[in-house]
Amino acid sequence: MGTQTTATVKTQAGVRRWLLLALLAHTGWGAYPVLARYLQTVAGLPSMSLLATSMTVAAAFTALTTRPRWALLRRQRLMWALVLVVMTRAVTNLLAARFTHAIYVQLITLLTPWTVALLSMAVFREAAPPRTGRTMLLGTVGAGLILSGRVANAQGVQAFTPQDALGLALAGVSMVSLAVYMLLVRRSRAHQWRGEEVFLVQSLGVMAVGWAATWLLGEDWRPWLHLSLQDGLVFLAFAGLVLYGANRVQIAALQHVGARAVSSLLPWRMVVVLVIGLALLGEHLTATRQAVGVALVMAALGWYLGLADHAG
Repeated sequence: MGTQTTATVKTQAGVRRWLLLALLAHTGWGAYPVLARYLQTVAGLPSMSLLATSMTVAAAFTALTTRPRWALLRRQRLMWALVLVVMTRAVTNLLAARFTHAIYVQLITLLTPWTVALLSMAVFREAAPPRTGRTMLLGTVGAGLILSGRVANAQGVQAFTPQDALGLALAGVSMVSLAVYMLLVRRSRAHQWRGEEVFLVQSLGVMAVGWAATWLLGEDWRPWLHLSLQDGLVFLAFAGLVLYGANRVQIAALQHVGARAVSSLLPWRMVVVLVIGLALLGEHLTATRQAVGVALVMAALGWYLGLADHAG
């Protein structure tokens, strides 16, 4: 009995450690839309050049610390599916932050757990957690309240425009890609892939897409010559802390505790984007009903994921 109790305590401590690391990853990804929007709209960096350079930095960091088993990885069709999903996620997530407010991008990202559940039902024939429909409805009402008001930034109150609609559409595609990514990474553990191998392959794929796209689009690289000290620090945080650090930690957490447990901490991203968005971009909500909407979305998500964990 004592041995079992000790083993249980160690297991619980291990889960808590991975959940703490997952929270750290969510902090990075909560900052992502703010940093990406700043670099594209304030620093004026072209989108695909930003994708290419930031992923090159992340890939370089990973290559210095990883010895991938290329023969093993090449034989796995799942790896190529993962790379395709990651490339879709990376491009749409970056462009979404260019076209609409970071708060809106993060709002769409919060829908990921419900999308994971629906995809699990449709693809893997897994039963949905209890009250999925009710919590989705509550979260949708909250999202509607947020979108019903305006967002203010350093330039003043901004009306909702067709550009915002495009950004929301891109964020939707990115969110579905994230849900698929979470499910694929969880399954990758059965193939004995190491987290750093998964990230190195996906970062090389995204890097290649970024360089090809910036060359084909003929993007102007002159804004890179005029970066201020703050711009440079934001870029280093974006490439090093988010794309490299948060990615690596998130992959490891997904492999050890699964998509459901990692996604249970998603509400924290909205807190991060509200705080950092206000500090860096001056973005904030302008109506009381929008604050109510944020509370509804986070309450619905917390309720849903609590039910899901209880069911599991």
